[in-house]
Amino acid sequence: MRRMRWLILLAMLTLLAAACGSDGSTDGEGVTQEDLQEAIDAANQAQEDAAAAQAAADQAIQDAQDAAADSGGEPAVPEDQPASIIRFSFAPDPVWDYLTDTGTLAAWEEANNIRIVTSTTWDEFTYFAGGHGDIVSMGTQEIPVLEATTSIETVTFGKYNFQRSPMMKRAGDPYETLADVPLGSNICVSSPVSNTGFWTVAAQQLHDLDYRVGGGDFNLLVNDHFVNPGNLLRGDCEVAVIIPEAAAPQLRSGEIELMYDGQMPFQLYNQFSPIDDGENHVMSNLFTATAGWYEEHAAEAQAFLELWQIGIELWDANTAEIVSIYPQHFSVESEEDIAWMTEFMQGANDWFVESVYLDDAWIENERAIWDFMTGLHPENPNVLPEGFTQPRFEAIAP
Repeated sequence: MRRMRWLILLAMLTLLAAACGSDGSTDGEGVTQEDLQEAIDAANQAQEDAAAAQAAADQAIQDAQDAAADSGGEPAVPEDQPASIIRFSFAPDPVWDYLTDTGTLAAWEEANNIRIVTSTTWDEFTYFAGGHGDIVSMGTQEIPVLEATTSIETVTFGKYNFQRSPMMKRAGDPYETLADVPLGSNICVSSPVSNTGFWTVAAQQLHDLDYRVGGGDFNLLVNDHFVNPGNLLRGDCEVAVIIPEAAAPQLRSGEIELMYDGQMPFQLYNQFSPIDDGENHVMSNLFTATAGWYEEHAAEAQAFLELWQIGIELWDANTAEIVSIYPQHFSVESEEDIAWMTEFMQGANDWFVESVYLDDAWIENERAIWDFMTGLHPENPNVLPEGFTQPRFEAIAP
């Protein structure tokens, strides 16, 4: 809450400065009583919004504490037991920052006698493959590749974000789909796996094209998401696959446009998916643990999901505020960019799940994309061998 109070004070000072003359004086056309009242009203409204967000967080924590108690009312973890440590690797995330800055995380840790030690990286796959961490956020298509190329056995027990990295072009270029892009063209991507795992399947299923890093019908260049909008505009690549929040200013200005009628992967998947269950599928962020950790920490896994469900509910209730408080996560600075990003993420475009919890039917349908991956080119980093052992998923009840 200290961060929120600072933001409120800053907003009030900004309004007061705007009301003053350019030299900061209050003479002539400077501050009027109406100006002061407007600034005070705005600050009061910001305070009310912050208080409402904190109340929601407090209620969510109380709900988590109630759920953590057994039928006898005792805490799930004895008070005299040393805190359990969860090593968690995750890409930079605004909801995590919001959980931290509102005090929600600290309260949850205290209530559950758990401490989460985080490692922030955009390449969770490599981090986890190196044997680091207990839980990692990982895409659906990355999990079997990880298990097939390492000795790590995993258990996936929660979901968070849908695969959201669309294909983008420069404004005015004639490319509507990948089939329109000249063969051999440079394409900017963020990883050999991750969203490339989706687009390699989509390219094959929709266009019979071989899309992969290190070969195939195109030359895929790997760079950071936040570098690729500039690479695209400079002509270093013909099209690019980028998370929307890394290109928000360029998308708002119209310099860059989404291909495939503006569809993100989890929406485009419906064009070739064998599944029609009314649910969104193909995740970019699942909660995946090593099998050894999961077997010994079932209570911690359940508490971990409770924390992230609180985060989802806070996101739903405070989307605009979170975007404005953490503009660095969305590549936005101006009020226009913040408003555009907030609007873009509404409704069907929202890549956050409604519930972090899995059920058996959803798990079975989510795995369907793995079947496509067995038919990829043998040198594709995302190819799966016929008869591969399917990674383990576990549905934990709320």
